[in-house]
Amino acid sequence: MKDSRNASDTGSSRPASTLGEASDAANLVYHEAQDRMALLPNYYRWIARRFHDHVRGTVLELGCGAGMVIEHYLDRAESVIGADVNPELLRRLEARHPGGRVRGVRADLRGDWHELADITADVVVALDVLEHFEDDAAFLARARARLAPRGVLVLKVPAQSRLYGPMDEASGHFRRYDAAPMRALLERAGFETLAMRPMNPAGAWAYRFKRERRTNFSKSVSPAKLRAVNALMPLLATLDHLPGFAGLSLVGVFRRVEHAQAAPQD
Repeated sequence: MKDSRNASDTGSSRPASTLGEASDAANLVYHEAQDRMALLPNYYRWIARRFHDHVRGTVLELGCGAGMVIEHYLDRAESVIGADVNPELLRRLEARHPGGRVRGVRADLRGDWHELADITADVVVALDVLEHFEDDAAFLARARARLAPRGVLVLKVPAQSRLYGPMDEASGHFRRYDAAPMRALLERAGFETLAMRPMNPAGAWAYRFKRERRTNFSKSVSPAKLRAVNALMPLLATLDHLPGFAGLSLVGVFRRVEHAQAAPQD
């Protein structure tokens, strides 16, 4: 594990992040990576099922990309606001969901989130985002501020700190998470844990053989293999229910509590 300390101790007003600036070429062409991941619709359905029953009202999804998970929980929401730095992905998001129930907001999550200041959501969703921020406590404080009282935060993060390696670094991860420290982190941030479970133990097994590569995990698998894996996803999802298996990811659902003190904001 690289460094799992909360960087809120540094006093920085702008959380260090591997997401890059809004104008970075790597960020603006991120839609190319999304094209590869679009070959895995069953994977996005699998993710949504892990928190689908907690979705209600207005949802704010942070780092939404092209909204490939949104379509699998939209039936539970009144409206969805997708926040991302990439304008091409936001264009695709709104084109995929015409009619006004889904709208995109261009926001640089490295900043002060002023683009989201007028939003109060019943549910905030951040899937594979938190690990890109060195100061994860500051990120959680900002997410909490966008939630209505007793609102729900959904997080998906890479699991098993002992798996951290060059592939995580190449993917821009500051850390991987274990369940107990993650619960403690969320409690300090002003949340109670409603649910947390490992996801994708088969993927964790495969990751062990690739984690020393300095490349993004999705880039290490060919499009043909991605299509084959997509066909297997419904079967792989059943392994989540077997006790004693650690997953490649953790999916947690947390509720904002009003008596707890969240980390200070900027």
